[in-house]
Amino acid sequence: MNKPWLTKEKLIHYLLVVSLITITIIGLYFLQLLTKNSLIRIYNAINSVLIPFIIAFFLSFIIGPLSNVIHKKLKIKRGIAIILAILIGIIFILGVIGIAVYFIITQMSSIINSLLAYIDNESLSSVINDMMNTIMAYFESSDIADLISEMTQNGASIERILGLAGSVLVTLSGFASSLFGIIMIFVLTPVFMFYLISEKEYIFTNISKVAPKKVRPHVVELGRRSDVVIRNYFKGQGLMMLIIFLFFSVTLSILSLFVPSFPVYYALIFATLMGLFNIIPYLGAWLGVMAPLIFLLTKHLELQLNGGGNIFLIAMIIVIGLQLVEQALEGSIIQPNVLGKQVHIHPLAVLSALLFFGGVFGFAGVLLAVPLTGTIKASIDYFGELNDKAEREQKTNDIENNEEPKKKKMGIKKTKPKA
Repeated sequence: MNKPWLTKEKLIHYLLVVSLITITIIGLYFLQLLTKNSLIRIYNAINSVLIPFIIAFFLSFIIGPLSNVIHKKLKIKRGIAIILAILIGIIFILGVIGIAVYFIITQMSSIINSLLAYIDNESLSSVINDMMNTIMAYFESSDIADLISEMTQNGASIERILGLAGSVLVTLSGFASSLFGIIMIFVLTPVFMFYLISEKEYIFTNISKVAPKKVRPHVVELGRRSDVVIRNYFKGQGLMMLIIFLFFSVTLSILSLFVPSFPVYYALIFATLMGLFNIIPYLGAWLGVMAPLIFLLTKHLELQLNGGGNIFLIAMIIVIGLQLVEQALEGSIIQPNVLGKQVHIHPLAVLSALLFFGGVFGFAGVLLAVPLTGTIKASIDYFGELNDKAEREQKTNDIENNEEPKKKKMGIKKTKPKA
């Protein structure tokens, strides 16, 4: 007779496992309710240190080689070379951010002015009146209107005033906390970067000593492999950014010769932004191409007001075509040959990493998603190699153990060599 697949012992075992899992989930839920504020504070405290450390760690792979070049070429002390390299990096990043912000503000104001010129005065006044009516209707349906009427007519109660003041203070404290966090990131990142560049080997050697002796070799090997993956990624990414800059600086400069009010230095600025934005996987290429498209759209709207043609509209189509050509070349030729197989990651893993690390660390997580994913991939490959090695050794031992009884049955004895 066949044994039943669900015996009494198995049923008791399964019930125990389900009970333990259920009790654990309920316990974690009530623990989260009891310590919610404390966990949030701990999470914010960890983030305030972890985010600048992670940014500094990955930027050290870019600033470190620059500091070595300054140290060797200018024959100055290593510490001063590191400080100069960090200052150059900060100035470069702030310069790019300043150019991008200035471009966005000027182009958006030009687009708004061009759009308003299409609207006649009566239409604009009706739109403004509709907006004012909507705002007044919102105030009338909210508690703010009651508070204002109470303050103007009967005098406001202390409770209402304190309630309004409390809500204002909560908003201001949240804004101040966010501003303080941003300032701390800007302050701590260069400090972390200095020590990570000057004493990286010492720092990570001491970190590996925290691990138990049995797993310490694995920690060291994982650190070495992660260092290789991240270093190769940034080298390849930097070369790709340079190739993209050269491609668009040449093509957009040629395009500027045939498009009025499109100077060559604008083409170089757009090429620089498109190259830098490429550090964001998949999304960065299309975020970068928005700069020349917005500029050309602004010029197109201004030209339409003066009764001009569609030269800027044609230029926009050419820019999109150039972007598609660059993406095809990058995906089929540049990326496989530049990045290589060592940092090759499946697109689904990259997109998942963008969503996950972006949700945890914000914009910094988006920038660091691919290097972090490469580190995780190196760890998985390493443990896979260890598992394959253990399986091969186990098979070898099994074969040797199976051959010993066969030799005994066949009467094969080991003979000692004659003296």
